[in-house]
Amino acid sequence: MGSKTASRGAGKRRVDAKRSGGNAKDERVALTLKVDQKLFERLSTFRAKERKKSQEILQQALLEYLDRAGA
Repeated sequence: MGSKTASRGAGKRRVDAKRSGGNAKDERVALTLKVDQKLFERLSTFRAKERKKSQEILQQALLEYLDRAGA
């Protein structure tokens, strides 16, 4: 039995991007992030307080980190 994550939908995304005629750059892809319980609770509390989705918070944090790192 192989890895579940290696085969889950990877080929389908490529096919869908080709069929839609869209630029792969414009397509969103899934990203899994595992964190410890305490960090998850901090994010959940902050998310509720700010009335934002985790997606928005994490995407902004990643963009800022990559900009600072010059990536």
